[in-house]
Amino acid sequence: MMEDALECGWVSVRPNAFEEKDKHKFVFIVAWNEIEGKLAVTCHDRTAQRRVGSAETELGDAPPDSSWAGLFSFQELRAAHLQLCAVNSDLEPCLPAFPEEQTVWSVLFGAPELSARHADALCFQLQVYLGHALDTCGWRILSQVLFPDSDDSEEYYESLGELRQKGFEDALQRAKTNLQQLLEKQRGVERMVELLQLYAEQDEAYGDLVEATTELYHYLLQPFRDMRELAMLRRQQIKISLETERLGPRRVESLRREDEDWQRKAHTAVLSIQDLTVKYFETTARAQKVMYERMRTDQRKFGKAAWGAAVERMEKLQYDVSKETLQLMRAKEICLEQRKHGLREEMQGLQGGEEAVVRLDQLEAMYYELQLQLYEIQFEILKYEELLLTAQLQSLRRQMSERQEEVVYYDTYESPDAMKSTDDPWTPLTPHRDDVAKLQQRTRQLEARRGRITAKKAYLKHKKEICIINHTQKRQGGPDGISQQALLQDEEEEEEQRLSRVSQERQRTLDRLRSFRQRYPGQVTLKSTRLRVAYSRKRAGARPEQTQTASVQTDDAPASAPAPAPAPAPAPAALEHSAGVPELRRPESFLSLPPMGGAVAEAPPPDTHASLPPARELLLLDSSTSPISPPPLPPPPPPPPPSLEETPADASPVRSPLGPFTARFFDSSQLLNARKKLRKTASLESTQWSRASSPMDEVLASLKRGSFHLRKAELRVLAPDPDEDDDNNILAQIRKGVQLRKVRRQERSCRGAMESDPLTRSIHEALRRIKEASPESESEDETPACADWES
Repeated sequence: MMEDALECGWVSVRPNAFEEKDKHKFVFIVAWNEIEGKLAVTCHDRTAQRRVGSAETELGDAPPDSSWAGLFSFQELRAAHLQLCAVNSDLEPCLPAFPEEQTVWSVLFGAPELSARHADALCFQLQVYLGHALDTCGWRILSQVLFPDSDDSEEYYESLGELRQKGFEDALQRAKTNLQQLLEKQRGVERMVELLQLYAEQDEAYGDLVEATTELYHYLLQPFRDMRELAMLRRQQIKISLETERLGPRRVESLRREDEDWQRKAHTAVLSIQDLTVKYFETTARAQKVMYERMRTDQRKFGKAAWGAAVERMEKLQYDVSKETLQLMRAKEICLEQRKHGLREEMQGLQGGEEAVVRLDQLEAMYYELQLQLYEIQFEILKYEELLLTAQLQSLRRQMSERQEEVVYYDTYESPDAMKSTDDPWTPLTPHRDDVAKLQQRTRQLEARRGRITAKKAYLKHKKEICIINHTQKRQGGPDGISQQALLQDEEEEEEQRLSRVSQERQRTLDRLRSFRQRYPGQVTLKSTRLRVAYSRKRAGARPEQTQTASVQTDDAPASAPAPAPAPAPAPAALEHSAGVPELRRPESFLSLPPMGGAVAEAPPPDTHASLPPARELLLLDSSTSPISPPPLPPPPPPPPPSLEETPADASPVRSPLGPFTARFFDSSQLLNARKKLRKTASLESTQWSRASSPMDEVLASLKRGSFHLRKAELRVLAPDPDEDDDNNILAQIRKGVQLRKVRRQERSCRGAMESDPLTRSIHEALRRIKEASPESESEDETPACADWES
């Protein structure tokens, strides 16, 4: 507000308003006009006349003014002399003595006539005076006094905005000069103490430079910011008018044209903002680079110990140089992205015939050139990002080495009593261990980021090669487009290749699964209890004459759980229900008995008197076994069956037929003894196995031989809330899944046939090629993470 108040009644005169760029030769001719009674003054610009004479032979333009003339009375010449004396007082005694002016008495009695001799002398004196005035005051002042062209004096004044801008520029120039003087002074410094003081002065001078640069460019950016804000506000008002008001077609068309005009103005303002941003970072980055190079030169003068006092400043300066240059490159990248976006929009908006196709080729070639420039800038960005990470890593490693090399000294004890007074003298102190761990973690993070930068470099290099190939083909005059039939054939070939690739991948996956199952045959899938029961009933109904099958199952109950008391023998139907074991399809190599597994031995023929306990007793016996591997069954009453070692290898442990169950040979004492022996044997074998191998080896071995059975988990499904709709239930939507629409080839072919315009096909092909030559993350990037630079 104070500045606005000061600007109200003040004007600013240009400091060089009358400065002459070129020296010209002027000639004055003065003569006495007897008719008018005045002096005739004529001036010729000989330099301009010679230039006009040479230019007329080449160009037929109208020549500029090179001669001036005027009639002046003695009084007018005295007034002009006063104005010239106000400019330079040295002219006061130089004016010749003019005769007296005519008065009323001269009219009555007649004025004395001026003799020719006196007139010639007066003209000569005036001619000499004008030449001296020209040398003293300059042509611009003298010409405006003697031969004024117009009363327009705006060319001699400047706006206060220009005056303020010049003030900012002068402040920036003073800051640059100060920093340059300090850098020149740095060359002759030989002592480290003086150099450190000079570094502090340089940092202060650089701060002044940044402040002056920021003030200047903020002032330069303000009009473009205002224009951008005004354009956006006006476009918003136009949008509201089009949506809410009932307007005629002419008014709607007028508003749309106005909206496009404001959009162009906003785009121009944004481009100007980006250009000024690039210039700002060029100034700051250049100053920091010079400071860093001078500091590297100083490093060669001193040893490692002496230079240790300036290491931190050098690391900080290296970090600042990389950061400032990185921002400069990103600002350039934003400018190129804007130009690319403009080219793409122009390509999409092309209309016409052959001229549009030619223009499309030109735009595509320009796009490739911009993209190659953009790749160079992106490589520079990655380079300085890597330098930034390198500077941080060097600083972290230096800090870690300093922390690790630190030596902690403790005071000696004066007496044993002092040692006793210490809280915990035997606990060794580990200083800075946490700090070192944090530094190491930060180092690993920076190393990972540097790895990602390397991967991005490789990706951009690949994309750059594609762009170079496309650009070369475009310059060599490759085919402008492909026929629609060729495009459809390419689509069909791509579709067939995709389908064949999918089928090959599927077959390869099946082969891998088959080889895995052959290598590890124990990896089987167990059927659920419902399927086992249904399968056993179906099997029993189809073959009633066959004997029933029994097997030993393991559960997840711990081995130390107490076994329940034996129950009375149930009917044979109970055994049929409980002993239904799924028929596992295993390879022939798996039919041999596992080392620690148990199986049901083959029973004697039905005419013998051997029998087994009922199925319920078998289940009770099963609950006391180990969950890792099923132990062998207890031997039946005499006559005993063949032992486990004598069982042939090709005998099936699961499908061995058993004789009918009879309860008359059942003895509870024999069952108890068998259970005790089973517990003892299982515990002994598990102890030996745990000594010989680790738990992980045990699990892997059990998986390989297929003796690790899993219990089917119950699937708990929460009932849906009756008050909640399926559209609002996210779980219900997930269970329903996403319905995909099948795309048919006929639809795509019809859609391709609709695009029969050659220009449209050429535009689509050009857009496809430039998309291949551009990075995929282009739309997301450069979000511009630096979009705040525009603000």
